[in-house]
Amino acid sequence: MAGVGDRRLAMGYGLVAALGVTIPLVAGVGFGHPVLGGIVALGAWLVAVRANIDPPGVRVEYMLVGVLSLAFGTVLGMLVVEREWVLVLVAPVVAAGSILVPLVGPTAALALLITAANPLPVDLWGHLGLTLIGGLVAAVLVTLSWPWRRSRPLGTILSEAAEEVALLLSATTSADWEAQRVHAASAVYLARTACARRRWRGRSRESEQVATALRKIFYEAVTLRDLFQATEGKVTSERVGLGELAGSLAAAVRSVFGTVEDLPQDWGIGAFTARIEELRGERLADERDLLLVVLLRQIGHTAERIREDVEEARPAARAVRLGGLSLPRLDGSGWRSRLTLDDPGFRHSLRLALGTAVACLGIVVFQPLHAQWLAVTVLLTIQPTYGETFAKVWARVGGSVAGALVAALVLLVAPGYWVLAAIIAVCAALGFGLVVVHYAYWATFMTLCVLLLIDFQTPLSPGIAALRVGLTVAGGVIALVCTRLLWPRGEAVRLRERVARLLESHAAAARTVAGVSRGERSEEKATDRISQAARDADAVSVALAYIPHEPGALLPEHLEGVLDTATRVRDDLITLTTVLREHSGDVGPAPKVLDAVADRLSAGAEAIRTGEPYQSGGDVDTRLADLTRYLGKLATTRLTEITTTPTQTQTKTRKALLHATATNHALRQLNTASSHLVQQATTAP
Repeated sequence: MAGVGDRRLAMGYGLVAALGVTIPLVAGVGFGHPVLGGIVALGAWLVAVRANIDPPGVRVEYMLVGVLSLAFGTVLGMLVVEREWVLVLVAPVVAAGSILVPLVGPTAALALLITAANPLPVDLWGHLGLTLIGGLVAAVLVTLSWPWRRSRPLGTILSEAAEEVALLLSATTSADWEAQRVHAASAVYLARTACARRRWRGRSRESEQVATALRKIFYEAVTLRDLFQATEGKVTSERVGLGELAGSLAAAVRSVFGTVEDLPQDWGIGAFTARIEELRGERLADERDLLLVVLLRQIGHTAERIREDVEEARPAARAVRLGGLSLPRLDGSGWRSRLTLDDPGFRHSLRLALGTAVACLGIVVFQPLHAQWLAVTVLLTIQPTYGETFAKVWARVGGSVAGALVAALVLLVAPGYWVLAAIIAVCAALGFGLVVVHYAYWATFMTLCVLLLIDFQTPLSPGIAALRVGLTVAGGVIALVCTRLLWPRGEAVRLRERVARLLESHAAAARTVAGVSRGERSEEKATDRISQAARDADAVSVALAYIPHEPGALLPEHLEGVLDTATRVRDDLITLTTVLREHSGDVGPAPKVLDAVADRLSAGAEAIRTGEPYQSGGDVDTRLADLTRYLGKLATTRLTEITTTPTQTQTKTRKALLHATATNHALRQLNTASSHLVQQATTAP
């Protein structure tokens, strides 16, 4: 149910957007040039539509880019208006570009189709100038400081969630932590819900990435609190600087949506680690002291994971703050990885290009009146998956039928320009206002609005409304056929390979960490490998988000566990990278344990690809037994030192024992996590 803020947003945005469309109409009728007013109003409508993605949060830069896209599409439309077959070649390319370059969006393609399909009532360049005037009017009006612009846009909701999570981190050592935990959990849930509700108007990967990162940071904050409580009574928070660490992490989270001054370069993690080393140097290697060091190290690793989540969220948060203004990379590496069928966005762009080509071919061959509605329906209906397209087709067809019936009645009555302008104003207000509720409302009122807008330029007959319904239905069929025939189960059929790739990348990361322990690889190389493993896990996560919308595909629920376990494997590898880097001497069998873990993960990947059952060779357990014997020898040597020279507390054996104990703990955690990961992954279909 919509709240007060939602109702204010619906009314405010609807009235302002309708004002941008209506002012040109009223001015045109008042000065005796209704046709010119209609052209300006249509340009305003094409740009105002861009704000539907997030009405209160859209930025003026994003809207001005829309004006440039409008100019680009209009010029292309003017160039192909007398060259119908060229439209079949150009329109699909522009449509595909709307997916590959989200900054451009569908504005250019819509302007191209509408300009090319409708007879222009004025000269070409006059049409371009009037259209751009309308686009500028809409861009300025929508982005002014209206009261509804302060009605909690998506960026604000995400920013508030980040602040609540930051407060939770600040309260780590406070008695008020439980109360703040409730507030933070509520804010994170609200952020995720807001992202989900936005999908009817257009999925925002950036906002979803920020919401996911905040959820992960929230869970890490809970872990940090648990670890702090486990150390209470054993060491004071002031001794190791836990309060300063929590404060630095809180400032880092706040920096996601703003600039925080005096943020330490290493976010306080380096100072915290140094204090742990000092504490470790002051204590004897009894079991309680070693356990305390392990707990404090885990706090440091938790802080490292929070830092990774913050760094992951920053680029996406920047895109959310700029209202979608995200310039494409120019180095070409990102494009090369995207221009493959393995990328769901590229598959979506190909579907859209082919659907638009079929629609344009139908326009050229059959030449129906106002044929742009066929291609426009395809352009606005095809979604990344068949299920989403199916849902949107029904909303669009149903809305178009209702809107066209009302338009037919209005056109049959043939009211004057003043009455027509009033009807358009009402329809625009309802359409733009209710787009935040459901796409079907938008389809209903915008069908009526645009049909009457075109009537301002070229008088329409009631039969045109019926034709509009027919073209919409035909466009919906084309959209369904494209998504049903072209990779309808694009992620489902690739899931096995994505899971195998996930295991392989984690195996490569484990081997690289083993190389770090031997001094053969740099820590940066290990970090890169772990980051690649995280990207492969994200690919599985994206697949799981798509699969429920693909026909006949069953979501393997156990793979949610695979993603969680893979995260633990990466966390353990990060821990080992830090631990093994700190010791320059003999690290014992630790590298061999890592190699065995890598072999286990690689064997799991091979089992997934071949479909053969996975069989554990037990090599990891053998290597861990070697590590246990190595640890026992160090402990025996250290006991001899304590007996013979009890005053010597800082010996190489003691340091090696402490290091081996921490390594043993992390490797056993990695053993458990990697074993679970392979077992879960090899049961995937």
